Amino acid sequence: MQHIKHAIISMAGLGSRLGFNTTKGLIKIGKKRIIDYQLSLLDDIPDIRIVVGFQEYDVMNHVKKIRDDITFVRNPDFRTTSNSYSIYLASKDLKDPYLIIDGDILINKNDFNNFLSNCNKESIVGLTQSKTEEAVFVSIDENKELIKEFQRSPKLKYEWTGIAYLNGIFIDKNQGYVYKELEKNLPLKYNILDCYEIDTESDFNLAKKNLHKLNL
Repeated sequence: MQHIKHAIISMAGLGSRLGFNTTKGLIKIGKKRIIDYQLSLLDDIPDIRIVVGFQEYDVMNHVKKIRDDITFVRNPDFRTTSNSYSIYLASKDLKDPYLIIDGDILINKNDFNNFLSNCNKESIVGLTQSKTEEAVFVSIDENKELIKEFQRSPKLKYEWTGIAYLNGIFIDKNQGYVYKELEKNLPLKYNILDCYEIDTESDFNLAKKNLHKLNL
C-alpha cells in the first residue's frame, strides 16, 4: 500500500434533503456521529482536511475534541456550490495523491482498509451496491475491473460512493459534482465497499438498521 498523506472530507453542505437541520457529519448514529466514525478510519493519515460551511463552528468544535491537528477549509459559498467546489478548495495546493470522502458516509471498516491497500499508483473509485434514494449509478466492466460510465438512470447494480483515491486527477471548481470530473478520466479502476450514504430520512433509517454490519 502506498502511504497516503492527505485526505479530504467534504462536510460543508446543508443536508436539507435529510431534514434534520444539522450538517450531516454531526448526525448521531449508534453511539457516535458520522464524522467520529470517519476520523477513526483515517487515524493513520497525517494530513486531514475538512471542508466546512453550514454550522462550521459546531463542526470545528466537535472535531477538535477528537483530533487537534485537523486543517479546516472554509467554503463560504456552501449554499450555492456543490461538493466539487469544496474538494477544489481543499486540494488546489496538493501535488501528491489524496483521498476524498463525502462527510455523510458510513463505511465498513474492513472494506475501507482493503480499499486503502489498493491505493497505489492509479486512481481508484469506491463503489457500493445500489441502495440510496438519489444515487449516481455506475456502469462497469467486471472482467477488467474498470468503470465505463456514470449515469442517473436507469438503476444499475452499483452506485458511486463519494469515496476515491485521486492520483493525477484534479477537481475543477466549476464542474458541479465530483463524478463529473471523474468522467473526464474514464475508464477508472474501482473497488467495492459496503457503505451507506445518508442523503434522506430513508437512507438514515437504512444505515441505522445496518450499522452493526460495518465493524465500526
